[in-house]
Amino acid sequence: MTARRYRSIFAWFRARPVALRALRWCQSGSVAAVYVLYFGLLAVLALRRDARLMGAVVVPATVFLAGTALRAVLNRPRPYEALGFDPLFPKDTKGKSMPSRHCFSAAAIAVTACSVSVPLGVLLWILAVGIALTRVLTGVHYPSDVLAGLAFGGIAAVLGLALPVF
Repeated sequence: MTARRYRSIFAWFRARPVALRALRWCQSGSVAAVYVLYFGLLAVLALRRDARLMGAVVVPATVFLAGTALRAVLNRPRPYEALGFDPLFPKDTKGKSMPSRHCFSAAAIAVTACSVSVPLGVLLWILAVGIALTRVLTGVHYPSDVLAGLAFGGIAAVLGLALPVF
């Protein structure tokens, strides 16, 4: 996307305060929902003394650490840095845009949840896609950052859960 395209999106939202508030709510609400549902899943697994608890903790944590290391190595500038605009909601983070941490974390959690409850996993995937959309619409990530985050998190979690240890 270009700076002009981002500015056009921002102008549309700024001209519609209700849509802007809804976007902010979706941005923070989808992230909060993923983590509330994830910790709820962990609690249920722990209360049931379910053997899948270890994988449900270790796999997303490993994906998070690996993805964070990958971001540091790639250190891709964020759209607002590279294209010279202010994001829709204030943010001053520099670099480390690829892959999106929110997206790869949500995707890893969604895959993990699918291994326990498909409906919960599907709901978490919907939230992960919502996170991806809001990250782009607010100008803090390029579309390629969020797509890479969803793919990285999903694939890494599938591979992690496929290990004979879990």
